[in-house]
Amino acid sequence: MEIERFERMVAQLEAESAAAPGRYQLKVALLALAGFGLLGLIGLGLGFGLVLLGGAVAAALWVGGAAAWLLLLKLGKLLLLVAIPVWLLLRNTMRALFVRLPTPQGRALQRADAPALFAALDDMRRRLRGPAVHQVLVVDGINAAIVQRPLFGLIGFPRNHLLLGLPLLESLSPDEAMAVVAHEYGHLCGAHGRFSAFIYRLRFSWATIQGHAATWHGWAGRLMQRAVGAYAPYFNAYTFVLARAQEYQADATSAQLVGSAAAVAALKRTNLASAHRSGFFDQLLETTRDQAAPPPDLALRWAAVATQLPAARTGPWLDRALDRSPGAMDTHPTLRQRLQALGADGTEAQATPAPLTGPSAAQVLLGPVADTLRSEFQRSWAENAAEGWGEQHAQWQARRQRLAELEAMAERDSDQRLELLRLTMGLQPELDLRAAFAEFNREHPDHALGLFLEGSARLARDDAGGLGQLEAAIRLDVEATRGACERAHAWLIERDPAAAKPWAERWQARAELEALRQHQLDRLDPKGKLLPAELSADTRVAMGKLVAQHGKGVRQAWLLRREIPADPACEAYVIVLQLGWWARLRNQGGLAVQALARQEWPMPLHLCLGHRFRAYQRTAMKIGTRLR
Repeated sequence: MEIERFERMVAQLEAESAAAPGRYQLKVALLALAGFGLLGLIGLGLGFGLVLLGGAVAAALWVGGAAAWLLLLKLGKLLLLVAIPVWLLLRNTMRALFVRLPTPQGRALQRADAPALFAALDDMRRRLRGPAVHQVLVVDGINAAIVQRPLFGLIGFPRNHLLLGLPLLESLSPDEAMAVVAHEYGHLCGAHGRFSAFIYRLRFSWATIQGHAATWHGWAGRLMQRAVGAYAPYFNAYTFVLARAQEYQADATSAQLVGSAAAVAALKRTNLASAHRSGFFDQLLETTRDQAAPPPDLALRWAAVATQLPAARTGPWLDRALDRSPGAMDTHPTLRQRLQALGADGTEAQATPAPLTGPSAAQVLLGPVADTLRSEFQRSWAENAAEGWGEQHAQWQARRQRLAELEAMAERDSDQRLELLRLTMGLQPELDLRAAFAEFNREHPDHALGLFLEGSARLARDDAGGLGQLEAAIRLDVEATRGACERAHAWLIERDPAAAKPWAERWQARAELEALRQHQLDRLDPKGKLLPAELSADTRVAMGKLVAQHGKGVRQAWLLRREIPADPACEAYVIVLQLGWWARLRNQGGLAVQALARQEWPMPLHLCLGHRFRAYQRTAMKIGTRLR
């Protein structure tokens, strides 16, 4: 189902769910039963096919005697080729129903490790009358979750795993942390808990079944693909609405435990902590310029600043979070909608949380074990980051060396001048290079990179004129769109969020176009349009030699240009290979393609066999550039 159609359907179903939530849940339950019925029919059909096949073979053997046994030996391979795929199809379909969620990963806590946390969880369970939390795992991130993992895929003795991010606990007060935990716990307790958890697992199973369906072949496989493809999107849409509605119910559970004020503050501060953590890492990565190894005290550094939100950035961060639209597959409503559901009016929603003055949730709920967890996490992080950190540091060192080489030159061409300015801007950000960039661009007005760098330098100095340079860079080179939009949006979002929005929309539109273009570049469309390839004589001769040397079994080869619908200006090519009769008889086409694919070609291209791409071969014979 297309994204636009899915979103329209979800909007209609949300209205239906709001009008009659009980009736809507009944419809979802009936839809889930219909899905089981569909899978049952598929399983019975495949099973009946296997039984029928086996019965036919047995009857033939009984009636035909020795001649039938001889025929069976001759056709045994053919029967296996029929029976094995049917059996695998049946097995994979039924296995999807019992697929188990991955085991949650994290540092397990025992009751003796954090008695205050477990006492708070006991109190929460008693007050909310919910199921037990069987395991508490601490993870290294700004997140919290409860994962219910049944023993037998969809059913059977579920175990509840609570995941708590230590960096998140460092950022919250104890009441706010319990509000976050109660929200996650709310998905398991209450009237909708077991049903919603079951539906969540069923959504996972249907996603797995859809993945298996893509591998089904033959007329029976295609028939079942259509059945699954018709059902699964509707099931996803109906259950999506239910999952989104349950987010509000989980928020209400949170308010029931700690009060609306703490629940509202927790929602805000969780979003702010995520932005704060991102900025913390941005500043940390800047130290790769001078430090050859990652810092060994990352967790301690974060604990020291986690509750100290930067005043100048807190307001813009909150504004951005309030109306950040969830993705098409994200079941969470916007932050503003969730706050309004908790009773926060527009003014209260817009107000930034009060600074935290007391101990953090990590200090209160975890106690002394928090120090142990920090040591473990920062040691693990430093080990995992060491290689990448060292590479970044080496790159900075190489830039310094290159900068010194450029500075020592008596004369520089235009590319070297621009490289000198770019390296200086990165290595010496305290210098104001606006005038130097402006002089370069006056001398080279059609240089897109020069305009992009001048725009970046101006914005770094809080000069709004940089926006004009970024626009000019995009006009000269559309490939600069995403980088320019990212720079402009990052600068505007904290100054004028309304003006920042169009830049974000342009970035998104360009990202979607580039993703579509890459998809079309990566995939040969048998119905795609082909054009003549314009080659110099030398290039054609060089490519012909490669085909002759490495294309064993290739009798003829043609080069054509592929038209990429998403970006007609993009250059992509294909070589169509025609094998000799002996090579085709011995099925050597794959070896020829692999051997040629390992060579270095003067342009990006695909290789294909003409007898498999008949339309390509017919076009190649008419307009292709003959390489052999």
